[in-house]
Amino acid sequence: MDIKFRKKAILFSLMSILFSILFVTIFSTNFTTTYEDRIPSSNIRVKVMDTYTKNLETYISGSIKTSTYRALDEITKYRYVNGGFFKNFSDFNNTFSNCMVCGHINCSNMLSANCSIGNSKDKYYLISKLEDVKNISLDKMNIKMEYKINSVEITQDTQENPRHDPFSIQVAVNISYNVTDNAGGNYYATWNKEKVISQAVTIIGLLDPTGYLSDSTHDNNRTITQYQGSCAFDESCWNPVTTEQFYNESSFRYYSNGISFLQRYWNDNTPSYYYGLETILHPTDIPGINLTNSYIDNYYWNNDHTCASGKTILTMTLGSDTVHLDTTTAARYNVTNLGTGYCP
Repeated sequence: MDIKFRKKAILFSLMSILFSILFVTIFSTNFTTTYEDRIPSSNIRVKVMDTYTKNLETYISGSIKTSTYRALDEITKYRYVNGGFFKNFSDFNNTFSNCMVCGHINCSNMLSANCSIGNSKDKYYLISKLEDVKNISLDKMNIKMEYKINSVEITQDTQENPRHDPFSIQVAVNISYNVTDNAGGNYYATWNKEKVISQAVTIIGLLDPTGYLSDSTHDNNRTITQYQGSCAFDESCWNPVTTEQFYNESSFRYYSNGISFLQRYWNDNTPSYYYGLETILHPTDIPGINLTNSYIDNYYWNNDHTCASGKTILTMTLGSDTVHLDTTTAARYNVTNLGTGYCP
């Protein structure tokens, strides 16, 4: 089963679960009373509405997660064809917000470009999922739900991410919604609420933006996988064996002087202490292999650890490949003794 199929299967399953939570919970709520007429039908209806509202926020939270994941995947591919790296965070967040909410580059103009290359008909975006709930609620439950998405922001450094997980991002959606009992035209109860709903979203399985947007030959399509070895958060344990294991995994690891996942969208090389990532590229990842560059991913793509920039580059064997690393990196991974000088 390929990655694309697995992603769709996971998202479809999650959405099915969310619908089940929203509607099964509502209809299975126990309103049993000691006396048959003790609770008037209007009070029961209010309890149903209250349960609906609570589960609605659970559904919105799950929808934010699935819509965010797909939007990130789509805009990476879109920018490869249309514009490359973003100018800055603001530029990125604006495009992401629109793609996540409505599936278009500009939600105020639905004739604007579709965020999906090939104009995919797969309605992964948030308003599609909210419209589904809105229509089903009115049709099956006679509950009228209206909503307005006020703002969307994506980040990593938030109070909701206390573990400083470099392999997840946070999305905060400010949403206003109104839930009204539409039964028989009699409005028993109304809920009006504005809330910021924050959701953590994994980046595992997404394309690495730096490599994908830097590589004009499209050879580099490495996805984010997390290194699970013994040195994941221990810089002191690297040696030739653990370094080779890390290299063979083609995975990413936390590194305090690396760049975060989000920074990679606008090619910002400022070290991210809590969210920095690093991987060692393979020769097959690199178009027109530049042997004078260090194969650490952001070093290679930005040409800032090269023979020409004054760095000393070592050539060595990792796995079955010939790899080039700058001496500082080789020392970090404790493999300096494996290398020989390469720079002329």
